[in-house]
Amino acid sequence: MKSGTLFTLVTAALAVLVTASALVARHYAKPGPLAEDKTITIPAGTSVTGIASLLEKEGIIQNPTAFKLAAQLTGLAPTLKAGEYTFPAHISLRSTLNKLALGRTAMRSLTLPEGYTTRQIMALMASEESGLKGNAPIPEEGSVFPDTYKYTAGTGRHNLLKSMQSRMNDELMAAWQGRDTTIPLRTPAELLNLASIVQKEAANEEEMPMIAAVFQNRLKKGMKLQADPTVIYGMESPSGTDVINIRRSDLSEPHPFNTYVYIGLPPTPISNPGRAALLATANPAQTDALFFMANPSRTGHTFATTYADHKKNVQTYWQNQPK
Repeated sequence: MKSGTLFTLVTAALAVLVTASALVARHYAKPGPLAEDKTITIPAGTSVTGIASLLEKEGIIQNPTAFKLAAQLTGLAPTLKAGEYTFPAHISLRSTLNKLALGRTAMRSLTLPEGYTTRQIMALMASEESGLKGNAPIPEEGSVFPDTYKYTAGTGRHNLLKSMQSRMNDELMAAWQGRDTTIPLRTPAELLNLASIVQKEAANEEEMPMIAAVFQNRLKKGMKLQADPTVIYGMESPSGTDVINIRRSDLSEPHPFNTYVYIGLPPTPISNPGRAALLATANPAQTDALFFMANPSRTGHTFATTYADHKKNVQTYWQNQPK
């Protein structure tokens, strides 16, 4: 090759490199065009060109050529990762590349309210909004700890469920190990069972120790728990029909969860209790109360030691209800 031709080629290559570098420099660090935060998904197997086109389409970058050149010049092109990403408003090309190279995918969150049943929890996990993938076995009632869980889109339902169950085991064992050893509950499973009832009965966390004490006092005396939530749980359909109100006749239905009919705890927990219910059940209030009734304002409960006082509380409640 003649020296003149070689010089021309080198000069042309340098010109291209300088032009490319100038283009990258112009877009690399300046704020991008994105007006507000946006979450998008980059499918697995998408090429650098495909990523650049998608980012331009979503208004995250202004110049796809500058993005591709920057990816090549920085050596990040082979490291760009698929996934769900949240891009902040006006993110620069440089920050966009770094986010994709480091795989800083968006975090999803799923909140499990305290007192939800397993059926309700599985419905939340099965929703499209959860972003979870795959199947998961139906867990035992009471085995899932209610909390807010963070994860990335595409996380397996089974894996997240195992984490939720591990949390419940840890919380339950901590409550059991710190329990008042005089309580009439013989195993962690019994503590979990009663805590699930306390969770459903209590109007607030502050009264949970009193609710737990009443139930445990009744257990000590061989009295029936007579807890409405156990009746409701036993009446609910596995297909998802919720029971909101119960009638007096329902209290005599002989299903296994009816604590108006059977003495002792129901066969299983009736909900997934939170930490406050577990701790209250492990360390109930010191009281001789055996009864409770919703207070007239329905913001909590009124407690009684004797049935005569309980009947007075019931009468007071109804006298203060709208006619």
